[in-house]
Amino acid sequence: MRALLLAGGVGTRLWPLSNEERPKQFLPLLSEKSLLAETFERLLPLTEEIFVATAERHADLVLEELKALPADRILMEPARRNSGPALLSAAIAFERDGDPVTAAIPSDQTVADPDALRRSLATAGRAADSASAVVLAVPPSRPDTDFGYLEVGEDTPGEGLPVVRFLEKPGQEEAEACVKAGCFWNAGIFVFRPSRFLAEARRVAAPLVEKVELYRRKLRERDEEGARRAWEDLPSVSIDYAVMEKANRVRAVPLRAGWSDVGTWRSVRELRGPTDEHGNLIFSKSRVVAPGVRDSAIVVSDAGILIMPFERENELRSAVERAHQKASETKTG
Repeated sequence: MRALLLAGGVGTRLWPLSNEERPKQFLPLLSEKSLLAETFERLLPLTEEIFVATAERHADLVLEELKALPADRILMEPARRNSGPALLSAAIAFERDGDPVTAAIPSDQTVADPDALRRSLATAGRAADSASAVVLAVPPSRPDTDFGYLEVGEDTPGEGLPVVRFLEKPGQEEAEACVKAGCFWNAGIFVFRPSRFLAEARRVAAPLVEKVELYRRKLRERDEEGARRAWEDLPSVSIDYAVMEKANRVRAVPLRAGWSDVGTWRSVRELRGPTDEHGNLIFSKSRVVAPGVRDSAIVVSDAGILIMPFERENELRSAVERAHQKASETKTG
């Protein structure tokens, strides 16, 4: 099996530590190692054939975090275009390189049981030749509107669970209904044989695949400027929206490994524990004194300072976007 680590996200919900210059996957949020380094080491017992897809501007950060990774295994993207173009581009390259079963894995997640993750990936790998793609499915512990859901059918021995429907980040009532109906969380981890995956992608998203193929062709021709233009012409779209939601013969393999997407400050506190006896999570190189502050995230960095009760966490993304917009208007005003 070949592994592709997707390292192109920004992690807005973990502002101010996660930012454009050093996104979430390059941060040591749960230990002394970055999430990317932890993911890389978690996969090594399964495969040493590991590639990383990331933005050009972050290639040096990848090499800094993964000193054992050969430089030619970094698939650099001229601009951020989400997981759709990134995964399709890698699949086209890998099909030409022997068509190995590939596991595409976000580099900014974690699991409590790495052995269970590797077992699920191996099971998905065995099912990949009877599916267009196999997705790892997490049994939900609660209704959560931050995750996508998978509606599945009856188990087929050796082939996993047929995916009936992808449901992207539903509202609270629909999330509760999904959990009651036995749906799974979509971990965003996909396992596929590139040739089979691309055949289905061409059926449901032909214009997008053609644009990605143009980009790969320009790379092979060593036309750097043409490749850059082709990539920048691509839409920013997730692989779920672009392909998976419309694809046939998508299978699911359950992942029972204590999975977390480490997507919020609350999830970071759940994973590493509170910093003080008041339930606060504090990230700061300087001493923080906060009398009366409870159940909050306090994060101090060069990019800014966050003081946020966890109960208001759903407001963080929009608050950060407003702050960036205001700063931009101030500069241009």
